[in-house]
Amino acid sequence: MALIIVSGLASSGRSTRSALIKEDLERRIKNGGAAPSSSSSARLPTRVVIVSDHDVHVARSAYSSQRTEKPARASYLSAVTRALGKDTVVIADGGAGLNIKGFRYQLWCAAREVGVRCVSVHVHAPPQVCRFWNGKRRQEKGDDASYDDETLDSLLMRFEEPNAMTRWDSPLIIVPTVVAPEAPTLISQEGILVESIPFDDIWDAATKGSANKAPDVVAPTRSTTANYLSILESSTQNVVSSILQHQSSFGLQPGSEVPINHPSLTGPSPLTFTPPADKPVTMASLQRIRRQFVRMHSSGSAQVSELGNAARSEGVHFSLTSHASQPGSKASAAQPPSIEFGVAKRFLAFLEGAV
Repeated sequence: MALIIVSGLASSGRSTRSALIKEDLERRIKNGGAAPSSSSSARLPTRVVIVSDHDVHVARSAYSSQRTEKPARASYLSAVTRALGKDTVVIADGGAGLNIKGFRYQLWCAAREVGVRCVSVHVHAPPQVCRFWNGKRRQEKGDDASYDDETLDSLLMRFEEPNAMTRWDSPLIIVPTVVAPEAPTLISQEGILVESIPFDDIWDAATKGSANKAPDVVAPTRSTTANYLSILESSTQNVVSSILQHQSSFGLQPGSEVPINHPSLTGPSPLTFTPPADKPVTMASLQRIRRQFVRMHSSGSAQVSELGNAARSEGVHFSLTSHASQPGSKASAAQPPSIEFGVAKRFLAFLEGAV
């Protein structure tokens, strides 16, 4: 349904705002989305989930060095990706992990690949308020519940504020916290003004906004069937196994033809492999070339791939239900080429050109 990315300075009150947003969303879901700006025909989510650093066991001390911060971000990204779904609103309250725009972009890409909406909520608070709340939490809950002063200063300095002009920070909803003008120089809780959260705007963006779809180059849709992939793997492996078996028994003489024999490779003509004369053929090189060939031809269906077009021009048709032969060929009529034969023939041509 949607991913709500909650960003803000460290100790700016993101977790508190995230909990309030979750409470409001769950109330609206329970009431069927009843709100002045809601549409009764809009599809509603079924659950709301907050993913925080605590869920992936990331302590605040992890942001004190780059060595520990990098794996913490990776663990958090995986947790958010697993939680995304068509019927779920995920609130990403990743603590200090969301202070870098590159990481927010990664979360936006994850939401785009799943096909859900992405909303950015920025909890804005002055640095002096963040330092005040961090010190207050340290007094009330201890050092583990707060950032040390050096880490907090580093996070405040490295914070990259979201920009509504960028795709991954749009739509951007700001939840401000300000210091009262008449407040004394020494900040106190009474001098901090926390403005209300625009719940209606967040609800509309999460349920009625447009979802950015990932382009094919980012999230390709595999049209290859599982049966064809199995044939592609087994046929090429049978070729490599035949070459290695012949090498272990007779060796590979440059210029000599190595017969490729396997019960599945039935066709109008025998298959052979000619080793190169200038360098030896090793098992590692054969497997490497085989994996390259499989990757090249497994991203599209046999009906539209280069492999399928080349094989059909030679009388081999990639049909999982029937075999077709080349018209006017008596040999083909007597022994129609198998699907495996066509794959193996193209692989041998590719192999001889690559070794």
